[in-house]
Amino acid sequence: MKILMIANTDGALYNFRKPLIKKLISEGFEVHSISSSKSPEGSYIRLLEKLGVHTHIVEFDNSVGIFDNFSIFSDINKIVKEVSPDIVHSFTHKPAIFGTFSARLNGAKKIFITVTGLGRLFSYDTFKFKVYRKVLLNQYRLACRFSSKVFFQNPDDMDFFIEKKIVKKDRAVLTPGSGIDLEEFSFSKEKIKISKDFLSQELGIDVKNKIIVLFPARALPEKGFFEFYKSAKFISQLTDKYVFIHLGSAYPDAGLDEKKIKYLSVESKVFYLGFKKNIKDYMLASDIVVLPSYYREGIPRSLIEALALDKIIITTNLPGCRETVIDGWNGFFVRERDWRNLTEKILSIDENTIKKFSSRSILLARKYFDSRILVNLTLKEYLG
Repeated sequence: MKILMIANTDGALYNFRKPLIKKLISEGFEVHSISSSKSPEGSYIRLLEKLGVHTHIVEFDNSVGIFDNFSIFSDINKIVKEVSPDIVHSFTHKPAIFGTFSARLNGAKKIFITVTGLGRLFSYDTFKFKVYRKVLLNQYRLACRFSSKVFFQNPDDMDFFIEKKIVKKDRAVLTPGSGIDLEEFSFSKEKIKISKDFLSQELGIDVKNKIIVLFPARALPEKGFFEFYKSAKFISQLTDKYVFIHLGSAYPDAGLDEKKIKYLSVESKVFYLGFKKNIKDYMLASDIVVLPSYYREGIPRSLIEALALDKIIITTNLPGCRETVIDGWNGFFVRERDWRNLTEKILSIDENTIKKFSSRSILLARKYFDSRILVNLTLKEYLG
């Protein structure tokens, strides 16, 4: 049986769908993929091929132009026709719409969509964004008619689609985010010590007696970029007890290119280290993971990883983020767009808090986000 997965980037397929891909291939499925050839963080095509995936390239972009999008759809349709898959499973907006339409045109037996969050279009209420939202939701309304099932990563998005009559209730399936391979993210005191020593060497300071605060996100304003940097600047003027680290790609479309971020990082006393493929090592060395996001997330992968590595989490009480925190138990909620509130929460965490919250986040990871839950659920729908 042939299964075709479509996503906007190769990195999203490799990092978020790897447990599912490995299981499918081990069960004898022939797995194909369509994605861009190079994520902002670098190419993952060879890694996908190493897993046994037959890769196909379509260069997705954020354009809303008719001709650009028709070209993307034509490229997808050509590959779908050539591969002739039994199952097509698409992730993120543009692949979900175009992939589903193409699968329908080419007679795929089963068609699946995963809504990985509603994204930037739902973060603002300007006229332009409202128009784009309406167009997108109408496209989803049509695509969902052709889908066998639609997977949602958080209950808010699922309820929204059902309430707006975009998808029928019996076709909606709630999943635990993208899941995580807990064996791959296993850790020990020795591994944490090694990671802290490595970080001390890279930063050129001794972090052993510091509280390390990590912001693992692209430089998107909606991810809480400015809130994190303002908070770091304020706290660093009060005390040197905290070390602030930002890992993630620049985002020139929002005016946050490498040059701008580096300027802000010096001003705010933030160590900006760019994107790192070994983010796990940096997260292991951290004590607090911060994502004050008002982006309409699915469930942020970074927060699932933080749970798996048993970190204290500070995030917003918004769709996708709220699923990772029990407020006051393994982390804290902060108000969106409120750097002062973020500052208060960070300053409330000391060595005693870290010890008290220890072993709590990992319990949530095991209960809700083990990738085996997602893989088994997905396979059940594929074969049902």
